[in-house]
Amino acid sequence: MAQKRKIIGSTVVGNIVEYYDFGVYAVFAPTIGALFFPHHDGSTNDILALIVFAIGFLMRPLGGIIFGHIGDVFGRKKALITSIIGMAFATSSIGLIPSYDEIGFWAPALLVAIRLIQGVCIGGEGAGSAVFILEHLDGYKPGLIGSIVMASNMMGTLIATFVGVFISQFFDYNPQSWRYAFLLGGVMGIAGLYLRYGLSETPIFNNLKYDIEYQKKKKKLPILRVLEESWASILLITFLAGVATATAYIIRAYINIFFIRFHNFSPRDSLLLTSMCLIAFILLLPGLGIISDKIGYKKMIIAACISIISLSFPIFYLLSCDNLPSILLGLLLLSVIAALISAPAYPYAIESFTPSLRYSGIAFSWNTGNAIFGGTSPAIAAFLAGFIGETGPSFYLIFISCTFLLVSALLKRVVHT
Repeated sequence: MAQKRKIIGSTVVGNIVEYYDFGVYAVFAPTIGALFFPHHDGSTNDILALIVFAIGFLMRPLGGIIFGHIGDVFGRKKALITSIIGMAFATSSIGLIPSYDEIGFWAPALLVAIRLIQGVCIGGEGAGSAVFILEHLDGYKPGLIGSIVMASNMMGTLIATFVGVFISQFFDYNPQSWRYAFLLGGVMGIAGLYLRYGLSETPIFNNLKYDIEYQKKKKKLPILRVLEESWASILLITFLAGVATATAYIIRAYINIFFIRFHNFSPRDSLLLTSMCLIAFILLLPGLGIISDKIGYKKMIIAACISIISLSFPIFYLLSCDNLPSILLGLLLLSVIAALISAPAYPYAIESFTPSLRYSGIAFSWNTGNAIFGGTSPAIAAFLAGFIGETGPSFYLIFISCTFLLVSALLKRVVHT
């Protein structure tokens, strides 16, 4: 049991670090929009900053291919170590980029380039961490463990949010103080690397070395094999990831801006409300993970999609109200639907692929869904809110949930999980 706790703890801490590094950008998106782009109105710069946020996600499928190859050919541990090194370097680099007033066009160009590097690196994390832990524990409460991994993703964002609150509270006088958050990410990355370096490879991957069939197929790129042998699973998990990550990134990257623009809250108050939503999200995940182990992952995912379809509009209606109790209720309900879809997602995805193609299959499909639907959700939400009104983002969540249910029904006879 002590060994299990070490594996879970070390992997989860590394996951927290990487998601802090990737998510701290969202916390400071309003500041980045003002500093790194030509001077427009606040809403335009918000959208530009969120587009760059989304651009990082475009590289996640490529990261899934690269780190999936490393994970399936050279080992899960090597993939996770490489990804955290790259992420630490990229995050600290953002903290050193001069502003648009200082270097003009090169400021947003460098910002985009580094976000692309971050996107590649995060493509090896998240789902890769889930594979690593669940293979080590081999069947031990997958729903609970998968939800803990998912919670660690959110904890990375939560810590980034707390850092944002701290900086806005104590360093507001310093216009360069936001850079401290990114430099801190580089330091945290070194700590995460130290923890991961001492872990052993998963038994399932080690056993593949003696699998004759695996050794025969090893020469062919894993991504080509998984596209050939498990295309239906890739399609299904892509859309599942779309629902889970879009809902999560509404909390992680959009709600902060929503409160600033529509309620005129201060950055500190907005981040505090976002933190409350993230905390509720994190606390709900383990309990729902245990429930998913009992009732089945697919049943819970379908129930979650129905909940998102039913509750998204009422949630954003509550968030648009001028009284705090309604806003808090809306945040709580948003946390509930996000946790419902996230808790069973990783174990359901892992069951969809064989061990020899698991890292590549999950990393590619999860990151593709994340890139198409998740990373773009804050920018799409901001656009819909400007075009339709404060309830606009709900229509996006309803759309992708309906899409997943349709794809799941069409692939029912092909994918058996």
